[in-house]
Amino acid sequence: MGLKMSDVCYQISNDNAVPEIYIKGERAVVVSCTTQYITMSELAGTKLLIAAIYLKSEQKPRKVPILHHISINEIFQEILYQ
Repeated sequence: MGLKMSDVCYQISNDNAVPEIYIKGERAVVVSCTTQYITMSELAGTKLLIAAIYLKSEQKPRKVPILHHISINEIFQEILYQ
C-alpha cells in the first residue's frame, strides 16, 4: 500500500499518551511508538514519528495481525511504510 501524507494523520495528546494514528481514515492499533528529533545533519534538522502498527481491516484469516512500520518525517513531509 503506497501512502501519501494526505493518507495519514496522527495526534499525540501529551508526552505520556499513545498516539492516535489513522491510515486512510482507519484508526491503527499502535504496538510501539517513538519520536525522534534530529538537530544536526547534512540537511536541516528533522522530527520523526516511528511506530509499529496494525490495521484491523488487514487481519489474516486466523485473526493474526499484519505488523507494519511507519515513519513520518514532519519537516520533509515524507512517509515510509512497510
